[in-house]
Amino acid sequence: MAGRNIMVAMDSPTRKPRFATSLHPDPVVLDQLRGAEKVALALSGSLAGLVLTGWLIPGLAVMWPSAWSLMKANTALSVVLIAAGLALARSKQDTRWIILGRVFAAVVIGIAGSAMFEHWSGHSTAVSTLLASDRDAVRPGLMSLQSAIGLALLGVAMLIDVSRSGPLGAALDALSVLLVSYTLVLTAGYVFNAHSFVGPTPTMRMSPQTVICVALLTFVVTSRRAPYGAFASLVGIGIGSRFARLVLPLAVLLAFSFILGGATLLASGTVTLPYAAAITASSMAIVLVGVVVLLARRINRLEEDLRNQSLSDELTGLHNRRGFYLLGEQAVRAARRSVQPVTVLYFDVDELKHVNDTLGHDVGSELLCDVATLLRSTFRVSDVVGRLGGDEFAVFAHDSGDDLMPRLHRLQTATNAINESGEKPYRISYSVGRATSRMDSDETFTKLVERADAAMYMQKREHRAGGSMRDPAGQPSSDAMSR
Repeated sequence: MAGRNIMVAMDSPTRKPRFATSLHPDPVVLDQLRGAEKVALALSGSLAGLVLTGWLIPGLAVMWPSAWSLMKANTALSVVLIAAGLALARSKQDTRWIILGRVFAAVVIGIAGSAMFEHWSGHSTAVSTLLASDRDAVRPGLMSLQSAIGLALLGVAMLIDVSRSGPLGAALDALSVLLVSYTLVLTAGYVFNAHSFVGPTPTMRMSPQTVICVALLTFVVTSRRAPYGAFASLVGIGIGSRFARLVLPLAVLLAFSFILGGATLLASGTVTLPYAAAITASSMAIVLVGVVVLLARRINRLEEDLRNQSLSDELTGLHNRRGFYLLGEQAVRAARRSVQPVTVLYFDVDELKHVNDTLGHDVGSELLCDVATLLRSTFRVSDVVGRLGGDEFAVFAHDSGDDLMPRLHRLQTATNAINESGEKPYRISYSVGRATSRMDSDETFTKLVERADAAMYMQKREHRAGGSMRDPAGQPSSDAMSR
């Protein structure tokens, strides 16, 4: 049973693990990606479907924009098949739909492979004109080589289960990276008029519609693989993943925007090439410096929040055991260098179990919060106050035991005032032990806390036995002091 409690439940990438780490995918991000995938499939399928309709029913094509025919019929059919196949692959309930989606992928690979064969061999095949004759084209019905390569890569990616690991998973990761890189190159070709990137001649150029569809389908393929493979860092719940999701699109947009701005200045004749390069480089550097500074500030705030969370008790807001020991050990080293005495007070809240059993754990939590408030308001900001667990609290102070007596009196007075008010369904009572380390002592902080703990238990036993003489501050008549 104990082993079962520490297992990480991860039935699917969308289910949050019982004990999530930064390596696990964020369910919220995955849900957002699912919605974006549906939009991408709908847009690509609709765009290609309209073009395909124009080829199959020429009478309707008069209503389409004049550039619709730049996407060939086989290209449009392939995009429709890929979009349908990716939609069917999401249906895990019926294996037949998944098989049909892979059949679509195989058909796309065949169409794209036929086009690549025509480009490389120079021989025509009947596949290019199977749907439409396209007589006015230099090479009727033949899609561009760039279109064929992109569609073939998408078709191969569709044949591999997105959740696969091992060699096939590594192959799908490589395909995803290749598709993303290929899409960026094609986009840059159109944005910066690098015509050879999208086709050898204007008549054999990859159409803008095809570039858009390939980019949308690449997003879907990469998004579905992300929880399992190379892009897992983009969908995780960790800080690195959150910053990657913020910085990655920003970096791509900045690169394209600044270079496009420089190219526009150069093309307009406003500046010469050296000046355009200088303006572009300096502008990008200024913006990137600003982005880095903003990210650094954001990371520092997150780091501080995480540190506070890791060192703070969630219920009371005091330091937890880890935080108390960490800060206490640092304070002891500083006090030893300055030759100052230090004291640890160890508190145990009386009757917490009885309050939990009779009034409920919510009331018990309220009792602990009241004790935390009393300690926080009694001791100085420079003192380290912590909840060490359960009903145990501790205070570290740069004072001797005698110097702390006025504060212990104030604590007892404030406690009595709450008890006498009758506003609480419980009475606040505590036992406290005190241990002071001499200025020349080499005693460790852990030993000092242990002595205060032992003094507290000694007082608790004497109190229960009714044989303890207590001073007004609630202290036993003899403290645990270093000798």
